[in-house]
Amino acid sequence: MDTIGRLYGRITDFDGEPLQGAVVRLINDQFEDIYHTFTDKAGCYELLVRKGVYYTFYACRDYNVRFLEYWAWNVPLFDDFELNARIDGLEIYSLTAFRVKRGFPQLMLYFRPMSLKRSKAIDQSLGMQEGYSIIDISPDLSKEDIKVTINNEASEIYEVNKVVEYAGENQGIYAYLVHVSTNKALNIYEYNQINIKLFDKETKEKGEGVLFWKEERTL
Repeated sequence: MDTIGRLYGRITDFDGEPLQGAVVRLINDQFEDIYHTFTDKAGCYELLVRKGVYYTFYACRDYNVRFLEYWAWNVPLFDDFELNARIDGLEIYSLTAFRVKRGFPQLMLYFRPMSLKRSKAIDQSLGMQEGYSIIDISPDLSKEDIKVTINNEASEIYEVNKVVEYAGENQGIYAYLVHVSTNKALNIYEYNQINIKLFDKETKEKGEGVLFWKEERTL
């Protein structure tokens, strides 16, 4: 049985310009590199990988200078797979999904958005704060700033909830819970590709991320 698959794609900015020299990584749940490579002058990359489900995929160039990262989570690589990424100043970290126990097709998405421009604006002031503080590097998102597709079909954004996530060392950071629609025909027991795109109205930064999600069967 063939145990090796090909992961390939292209890394660009949001204007479609290829990003040469961007690092591409597959990372395990201990945040150790399993595979990594760099993009060529056309922004293309290729990895030959052992087939399986990978904790996360990472792509970035000029980190914390021009761009923040692109993340894909729970990546199922059982066949040759194309994964393209666009990066800008918004990072969508820790994208997770779960079903709310209700009677209509829907999902709750959790993620932490972080802005490069906002983080640079507060870097020098963080160490001066005393007591519990919020690391405020998140865009203020409304429904119009969030685009979600599930298996390439647009989802309706039902609710947008800004929450605080504990970040350690007596600090919190903003995250979001976003309630979205799903297709009635969605098979929740197979991997579904959830893409999310954000826009920060104030800084004009953009960001994308993806999660491959399925629910475990229960009796």
